[in-house]
Amino acid sequence: MTFEEYARIVDSTLARHWAIADAQVNTKELSRIHGVIKGTITLLDGSYVDFSEEVFITTNMITKKGDRYQYLKNNESVFRYDNYPNHPGLRPPFHHKHVSTRRVALLKEAPKLIDVPEEALRYMF
Repeated sequence: MTFEEYARIVDSTLARHWAIADAQVNTKELSRIHGVIKGTITLLDGSYVDFSEEVFITTNMITKKGDRYQYLKNNESVFRYDNYPNHPGLRPPFHHKHVSTRRVALLKEAPKLIDVPEEALRYMF
């Protein structure tokens, strides 16, 4: 798989999701196997997910060097996943979740992009 193929899969998956009203996705291919995907996913109720992924693709394995997924409702953060390393007590791979302004949980790996709108659905209704 190449970065271009991965970006097409992301676009296609978001376009088919029943609760996504709009998805604005920008990609920047840095090499055949490395790139950045950023965007905003707007859900049916107007809430949205801002996201960014820097990915490397090797032997059909996707490795995220950097990621951020933030769900906002009424322009206020509900939750955010990221792997920003500058938090006391975090060790690699740095993946963690914030609810409001506090760090809540350390994670073994980053969530998949499509899992974030799924989680946001719990806050919609």
